[in-house]
Amino acid sequence: MEKLIIIGAGGYSKSVLDSVDKNKIQMTGFIDEFSDKKEHLGYPVLANKFSDLKNPENYVYFIAVGNNINRKRWFDILKQSKLELINVVDNSAIVSPNSQIAKMGGIFIGKQAIINSGSIIGHNCIINTGALVEHGCIVGNHVNISTRAILNGDVSVGDGSFVGSSSVSIGQIKIGEWAIIGAGAVVIKNVNSYTMVAGVPARLIKNIPWGKYG
Repeated sequence: MEKLIIIGAGGYSKSVLDSVDKNKIQMTGFIDEFSDKKEHLGYPVLANKFSDLKNPENYVYFIAVGNNINRKRWFDILKQSKLELINVVDNSAIVSPNSQIAKMGGIFIGKQAIINSGSIIGHNCIINTGALVEHGCIVGNHVNISTRAILNGDVSVGDGSFVGSSSVSIGQIKIGEWAIIGAGAVVIKNVNSYTMVAGVPARLIKNIPWGKYG
């Protein structure tokens, strides 16, 4: 049985741990850069820095970090160290056998989330509780599709973007890289990279220089 270390001991880790298949994965503990706790959810906080972890090759990993930039940073660290990331798919999620889920790991598909036929999900993504990814969508790497968000058919979401809770994106639109869609927004046209949109219908709120994203 593989031994799992979760990176990040915050709120997101609660959902991840709840969805881990404990018949196949043995939870071992956490790494958290900012925690001064000795334990979290009944498991030890093993280290604050990855470099402090002993024998890292003995474990598999999941990055329970909501911020897309920080999650990407951890993803790059683990891949450069040639360590294995797993996907966590809740047993209540519906994932079409005709969809494609990246094999490089780090994907979370939460409770009652749906991924329909022909959709492609990149690595290190969050498809959160009750989110709907309809047919033919392409979701890039390091994306966060938040709770109850809806991507209608053939929507494209660029790397690093955040799609807010209960937002609706109509079919056949493109959301650029590192964009932010506000909670409850109704997106009816393409969204440029490095922008934030919100409202009904969604409109430009501001541009987001890379260095200030997240």
